[in-house]
Amino acid sequence: MQLKSLQQGRGLAAMAVVAFHLSLLLQEPRYLGKAILLDFTHRGNLGVDFFFVLSGFIIVFAHQGDIDHPRQVADYLMKRLIRLFPVYWLYTAIFCTLVGLGFGSAAIFPETSGNWISTIFLIRLDSFELPITPAWTLIHEAAFYLVFATLIFNRKLGVLVMVAWIIAGGIVFQYPNEGFRSPLTTYFSPLNFNFIIGMAAFYLWKTSRYQALKIAFPAGLALLVITYVIESNWLPYEYVQIAYAVSFGLLIAGAAAWEADGFPASRFRLLSLIGDASYTIYLTHLAFLGLIAKFLTKVSGLVPINSYVFYFVAFVAAVFSGCILYLFVERPLLKACRKYLLGDKPAPSLATKVVSPNSPCAR
Repeated sequence: MQLKSLQQGRGLAAMAVVAFHLSLLLQEPRYLGKAILLDFTHRGNLGVDFFFVLSGFIIVFAHQGDIDHPRQVADYLMKRLIRLFPVYWLYTAIFCTLVGLGFGSAAIFPETSGNWISTIFLIRLDSFELPITPAWTLIHEAAFYLVFATLIFNRKLGVLVMVAWIIAGGIVFQYPNEGFRSPLTTYFSPLNFNFIIGMAAFYLWKTSRYQALKIAFPAGLALLVITYVIESNWLPYEYVQIAYAVSFGLLIAGAAAWEADGFPASRFRLLSLIGDASYTIYLTHLAFLGLIAKFLTKVSGLVPINSYVFYFVAFVAAVFSGCILYLFVERPLLKACRKYLLGDKPAPSLATKVVSPNSPCAR
């Protein structure tokens, strides 16, 4: 059995983030001066919330057997480091080099030693935003990986750490905007609850009968719509974000149950590729959107381009560029890192999990 549906969900989330940022980008005077399709894409940033929930699901999926086995901590941390840093370091090095050469009018370049420490190690020391702006989410990811490591070291200790993490997030309860994030509002952000919800979604999927759990998908979809309506009319994002996260957890558990019970994922291979390439798409899309928008703006000075065509071309080109980088940069780089640092041990993935008829999950 293969859980391709969750990887495809990752692809949809990545495209939602691209669509959201493109609508914002095009409203700048140097481009179209109007936010194309923003009424439809303004909540595309919820793709980040989905990524966090899915990350919690995946980590338990891949490392549930390591919990309470302290000897596995080093191996776990190495696998997480390989998945997170090499690709990020490569793109950051390229980006910083281009900025240093004078390319990129709105780029952020590390200036102090603290800026460089934050950039290289994904550590939040102050309000500095990373050169690859969307990488702020990777600071949350890195923190979650370390918190989960305490579960591997000792189950009871890990549970205590996670409970304390949740309580601290509830006390801080801040969702600061870009440029105003701090160590306190990052490491104890309620956004980190999403990881815990993802973990809960995994255990719900693992311990429930697939036939019964399939209701979780429409339930999650209904909760997502209801939450969106409530946010649009009454309550701000801060007060409904946890409901968004729960809806994503239900969608993930439900989609996994449907596929586990024999309902196939989409046969649209391009969506699977976009899911595989989602990390690269996420890290590079702003740079590609800027380059493509500049090119199209110059072309539109010669040949009029409909604003919606402009949007569509920029969107497709950015996603396509990310897929190409995945195929020829990210995938070979990860393969080489795993070969030389892990002895070519295959990493568990959502697309390769096999459940036997005698497994506790096969119900």
